[in-house]
Amino acid sequence: MFQRYFTRSIALVLILFVGTASAAETDQGIFWKATKEDKTVYLLGSIHLATEDYYPMRSQIERAYAQSDAVAVEADILAAESDMLIQQKIMMESVYQGERSLRDDLPADLYKKLQAWMHKRNMPEAMFIRQRPAIAMISMSMIEMQAQGLNPELGIDRHFLSKAKKDGKPVLELEGILQQFQLLNGLDNPALLLQQTLEQLEDISTFLPKLTSAWKAGDDKALNHLIILDGLEESPEYQPLYEKLFFQRNEKMANKIILKAPKYRKLFVVVGAGHLVGQGSIAELMKQKGYKLERI
Repeated sequence: MFQRYFTRSIALVLILFVGTASAAETDQGIFWKATKEDKTVYLLGSIHLATEDYYPMRSQIERAYAQSDAVAVEADILAAESDMLIQQKIMMESVYQGERSLRDDLPADLYKKLQAWMHKRNMPEAMFIRQRPAIAMISMSMIEMQAQGLNPELGIDRHFLSKAKKDGKPVLELEGILQQFQLLNGLDNPALLLQQTLEQLEDISTFLPKLTSAWKAGDDKALNHLIILDGLEESPEYQPLYEKLFFQRNEKMANKIILKAPKYRKLFVVVGAGHLVGQGSIAELMKQKGYKLERI
């Protein structure tokens, strides 16, 4: 259960974007059509935890999937869940080895804030003490978001991954589960990520509706502010964190999409919505490489 729990949750916290919705067929979402010569790439901004009323998604999105020859995702979470070797590696990346613990990697004042959060949620300290900072952040985010009624089984990327496997469409990974874990655990200042998470979770009940409204309206500018720009304006010290979690990953994923796209007439790409908004987004980078972008 431990490995499956983290395998299912990793994509969410790398994007830092969740929401709830209704009237799915009228929701706009973040959906781009990128064309170059005779090739088409669809770019869908995913929400990694959702509710049943996200579905069915609007017909343009489902039709684009049906017409596509392959699906590309950040990480094939379904394949990882059935691969015991990957799950063992995830476990090794998730917890401390030897005598070291989470307390050793956090400033004393930050650890006290974490203890206060655990007390508020009636979570035993023993549940977190062996987890590395980034993994503790995932645990906290999952607990809070599920408390808001969100379900990782209903995430948009999981929805289309399940359909692709059922329909026999090829699935391409733009990153991979282990690569994402290694990225998080390799941050220069992992305590900064945990600190940001604690700050965000304090406002989760008011923050989620804003994100929901922006996503439903397809308002990419509002999403860019909510996910990236507002945080950087309020806390400039988070710039290196955003560079690692968003901009550097955007460039790598865009390059991989551009490399893979010519092999397919139509490619359906599902990535976290935060990767498709603003300057330095995957959509913007593909435009710079000669793709014609159209919002659908």
